[in-house]
Amino acid sequence: MNNRIYYLDHIRVFLTILVLFHHAALPFTQIGFYVSDMENGTTSSLLEFFVAINQAFFMGFFFFLSGYFTPLSFERKVPSQFVKD
Repeated sequence: MNNRIYYLDHIRVFLTILVLFHHAALPFTQIGFYVSDMENGTTSSLLEFFVAINQAFFMGFFFFLSGYFTPLSFERKVPSQFVKD
């Protein structure tokens, strides 16, 4: 019996793609640890908007999804096996 929740898999894939786009966009913004030396110091305002909005929720959403499934995983295993995994 397959008990997968496919829409949550799709959300995880979408969030993973957002993480890739986020890290690809960072060098072209003034946000983050690396600040690029683009021509005349210009950066893309659209990319800065994307990074700022994306950064506000994507990691928290990943933690929310993992926290949602933690009690189910804990109930299936003995506590020592849960900690080991």
